[in-house]
Amino acid sequence: MDVLRDLLTDDVVFHVPGRGPMAKDYRGKQEVLGYLARLAEAASGGLRLEPEDFLAGGDRVAAVLSIRGERDGRTLNDHGLQLFRLSGGRISERTSYPYDPYSVDEFFA
Repeated sequence: MDVLRDLLTDDVVFHVPGRGPMAKDYRGKQEVLGYLARLAEAASGGLRLEPEDFLAGGDRVAAVLSIRGERDGRTLNDHGLQLFRLSGGRISERTSYPYDPYSVDEFFA
């Protein structure tokens, strides 16, 4: 988490879509790091986000990801896009666009 902390601006915002328990906007380093810790804990069988491609321009970077996880006998197998805004070489905003946000909601419910 210390490495991640150094990659985030103080006023970072993570936008998490959907209707599930993780869906909301997380504001500031503490909330974002708390969200990432809860995400890792919730995926007790493991969660892997594997980058497939990157697009960059200006202050934005998009990462196309393969997302796989296991939890309580359930599996998650999705693709998605993570859009990052950078400021001073650090992440100031991240918006998640899973292919199937409802399967992600169900996985973490």
